Amino acid sequence: MPTIPFSSLFLIKGSRTQFFGWFFGASGAAGIARSAFPRMFEGVQYIQSLGGEPSLGGDTLKLNPLCGYPEDLSIKDLEKIVNNKLSIEQIVQKYPIENNFLSKKGYITFAAFQMANAQANPLAVRAIFDTFAQSTDASDPFVAQDKIDSYKEDISLVKGGLIKSKVTGYVAIFTLLFLLGMADVIAFGHARDGWFHYWKLSDGILNIPNYWI
Repeated sequence: MPTIPFSSLFLIKGSRTQFFGWFFGASGAAGIARSAFPRMFEGVQYIQSLGGEPSLGGDTLKLNPLCGYPEDLSIKDLEKIVNNKLSIEQIVQKYPIENNFLSKKGYITFAAFQMANAQANPLAVRAIFDTFAQSTDASDPFVAQDKIDSYKEDISLVKGGLIKSKVTGYVAIFTLLFLLGMADVIAFGHARDGWFHYWKLSDGILNIPNYWI
């Protein structure tokens, strides 16, 4: 191996430092992401389990299959929910969720929304809450009330709200995976510069150990 110039030694030392920063940072983010995926999978399974529940029937929303629901939504089922006599604020007050920080702060939780609409079609309840697009479990009460008020005027707006919610979710997942992939690439680049400074792709993957510094 050739003698390493002083300028290269400086680069090597810096790359090693950068590697640990990117590697552990990406590992931490990946750990958070991995813990989120099981919850997302459980959410998908839960939504799929709501198919076939009792419905008021009639005309349907003509929902895009990409939204991921097991069946189309009855307009009558949706109208029953949005025409609930209780406002979002009243639901929060009437159905406080024990040991839930957001519930105590006045946020509308899915559990509370579900209890307030216990006699409605469960899939329609989940769909309406999904359009609030804040979280799978909680939403800003003002956002939720604005959505409900708009649906009272035009129930077909639920369709657009669901598409937006799902697209936002897909984009968030794609962005997370893309950023984690970029972090891994950058970390690998610093590892190469820090410990295998003279290795090039043309030297072959199997020959990497021969270039260890």
